[in-house]
Amino acid sequence: MEQTPFLTYDDLQRINASSVEAKRNRNLWFDELPIKNDGTVYPVTFHMIHNDAEIRTQIVLNCEGDMATLDMSIAEFAGLGRK
Repeated sequence: MEQTPFLTYDDLQRINASSVEAKRNRNLWFDELPIKNDGTVYPVTFHMIHNDAEIRTQIVLNCEGDMATLDMSIAEFAGLGRK
């Protein structure tokens, strides 16, 4: 059974900062996201190889259906938690 990758609040902050620094195409306006640092995990519902060197992900932010798209390195994606 395949496990779903997820990000914590700290993962989102760290990987988003890396995405901005690397000038990837998709990153987040972190202060405007409907998320909290309360132990919630944010599942990755879609991912694909992008530009042959990174992974594009779609992340569920809350139960209301808000989603975000974030590009990350292959190593960052491989290091995500899984449930």
